[in-house]
Amino acid sequence: MIPRYARSGARDSFAVCGTGSQPVHVPLRQLGPEAFAEVWPPLQEGVLFGSVSADETKPIEEVTREVYARVIEEVRAAGYPYFLRMWNHVGSLNEIERGLERYQRFCAGRHDAFIEAGYHHDVDLPAASAVGTPGRGLVTYYLAAREPGVQIENPRQVSAYRYPRQYGPKSPSFSRATIWRDTVFVSGTSSVVGHETVHAGDVAAQLEETLRNIAMLVPLANVGAAKTYVRRAADYPLIADRLADVFPANLYLEADICRPDLLLEIEAVARAPVSS
Repeated sequence: MIPRYARSGARDSFAVCGTGSQPVHVPLRQLGPEAFAEVWPPLQEGVLFGSVSADETKPIEEVTREVYARVIEEVRAAGYPYFLRMWNHVGSLNEIERGLERYQRFCAGRHDAFIEAGYHHDVDLPAASAVGTPGRGLVTYYLAAREPGVQIENPRQVSAYRYPRQYGPKSPSFSRATIWRDTVFVSGTSSVVGHETVHAGDVAAQLEETLRNIAMLVPLANVGAAKTYVRRAADYPLIADRLADVFPANLYLEADICRPDLLLEIEAVARAPVSS
């Protein structure tokens, strides 16, 4: 279940198309000579694609909690109670608001919604990403299934749901990857070892560390499609040149990353390794 990147005329936004649903539009600028839309193939029986776009009429943590409560209720009612992959696009992600970074406030709302719905952080969390868009608001889209995936973690990293409180009052609620049938959904992955950013300010070193982290979750040769979020557009040529021979399909978006000292984040969809 690998998405394809279809040519699109829109460079100042990014569209995601799920089977039988209206496209989801994300206000992120695409980098590179061509613009693309993310197109999910006809999904296997037992998988649901959905999305929510919410204006920010109240604090972002409340918006997030309400969006997550809504989608949890919807997938359960539809008979697809297990999230496999979630994408979150948060307005002004790194801005400090009432003493906390808006990413931390988003994490608090997501954490509370999962806990209130009875999710257990060590077995029930989907793969996910959360990156920043201009302005305000939240765009979330997801894949949910009738049967659960398998949550996996990276031994080089502290599980995000076990981060110390220096990263916010409520831990980020996602797995490093989720395996579902023959597919591995790799979360947004960056240059983090343990729980700390490494190679601050050095985009080339951060890129190599990020690839090492992904390789701990799935062989790089198994990746069918990758999406890279780039904080500084000027770093795009270096990143794209390195990844051109690593992944068969690449898409690049200019976006804020969850920590101000992180310069890029890569997510991927891969074929699950064959057991020997």
